[in-house]
Amino acid sequence: MRLLTCACLWANLACLVSHALPEEQPIEVDVAIVGGGATGAYAAVRLREDYKKSVLVIEKTKRLGGHVHAYYPTKGHPVNYGVQAYLNRETTKAFFKRFNLNLIEPDLGSYIDLILLTKNVDFNTGRSVFVHYGPVDIVGVPVDLIRYLDFAIKYQPFFENGYFHHGDVPEDLLLPFGKFLAKYDLQGALGILRNLLWLSDAVNTPTWTVMAVVGAPQIAAFGLGLTGPSFTWPETRSSETLFDRVLNLLSRNVLLESTVIASKRTDRGVTLTVQTPSGRKTVKAKKLLIAATPSPENVGPWDLSNTEKELFSKFSWETLFVGVVNNTGLHPSVTGIRNAPENPADFFLPQGDFTDAYTRAGSDEMPDLWTARVIGRTGLTDNQARNLILQPFKKMKEAGTFKIAAPSLVEFASHGSTVPKVSAADLKAGFYNRLYALQGQRSTFWTGLTWAPDYTPILWDFTEKLFPEILKGL
Repeated sequence: MRLLTCACLWANLACLVSHALPEEQPIEVDVAIVGGGATGAYAAVRLREDYKKSVLVIEKTKRLGGHVHAYYPTKGHPVNYGVQAYLNRETTKAFFKRFNLNLIEPDLGSYIDLILLTKNVDFNTGRSVFVHYGPVDIVGVPVDLIRYLDFAIKYQPFFENGYFHHGDVPEDLLLPFGKFLAKYDLQGALGILRNLLWLSDAVNTPTWTVMAVVGAPQIAAFGLGLTGPSFTWPETRSSETLFDRVLNLLSRNVLLESTVIASKRTDRGVTLTVQTPSGRKTVKAKKLLIAATPSPENVGPWDLSNTEKELFSKFSWETLFVGVVNNTGLHPSVTGIRNAPENPADFFLPQGDFTDAYTRAGSDEMPDLWTARVIGRTGLTDNQARNLILQPFKKMKEAGTFKIAAPSLVEFASHGSTVPKVSAADLKAGFYNRLYALQGQRSTFWTGLTWAPDYTPILWDFTEKLFPEILKGL
């Protein structure tokens, strides 16, 4: 009887306490932003600081910046093993300037090393491969690259800061990239393009997808400013610096290690349920900007319409992993090693799941540091990617191609689903016109690498085009 009385007492006390504590109030903002990568972080700064709108960034990792990663060795400068550099555009310079960061341009020697001194090796066998892509002009520029650039300039309107061009997609852009190169005898362009071509199966990928990320702006940047703005990087040598400063600015308007677990999107606003480290929170926003990829692992809680489901299901995805390797023992004269399978019929381009390249990235104090990237198909796991990074060293050592010490992986990161591709048939049928028609529906806007060529400055310029519509009615 006494135990029952105590139990009742505690039950009544708990009830009184629960009624005494008010329910946590929803977080109400003008714009909620899902994804705190480079694009989401940029949008948050612009909307809050320049347009004076209240924002909340919901980011699943422990920091902002998405694909920026820097390794800080005990000596020398940081090593960027995610985002390497930025197209030197006005928008880019302005954004870095507001955070008191200068941008510096590379020296000519680094380009020469990358282009001329990188070794071609078949990573399946570990043996060196002689790759001859074609003639060069009197200043050493591949002749076919100049011809490829003509095509890239011709088709640039389809990719200028997004896929806004509404004309019919040209047949050239619908061809598999390998057939496009063969049709116009452009394989010599790969001497340069190969450094920008991060695709699991470039030969069979529509030329549209390739030229979106290996087009006029990127080739111009590789030209050291001779044909356009060059690539640049922060003077701190760390790509993380900018986004550390963005987080300091926005800290009270950011939920880190947080994910949307349910949503209700209407023409009158959006309600999100967000899982945070301190529990679930309700977010009510007048507008929603989704800066995360609409890949299968992300879209579950997004309250998709039938049209959104249909369009997003047409994408096929690839995976990208990056890392830093040390203790290779490679001679200082080796500045880069590129995966070049001995398959001249496929232009020496790897396919499937593979380590794509190693690039020496250390300083004079610690020269034996290398960035590495693994490109793969959907389903490639972290452990498989880690193994793929180290396997070629074993092959090269066994083949006697290089003297190799005991390489180890000191940093590693997954970029998840990348390179959203659609078929040539869908491109021809006006896929991107239908995709772009989603902007603004049910108070939702979309940005990120699915919506424009996957270079941070291009994505920032694409996002600028969205602001006028996002701001309507706020």
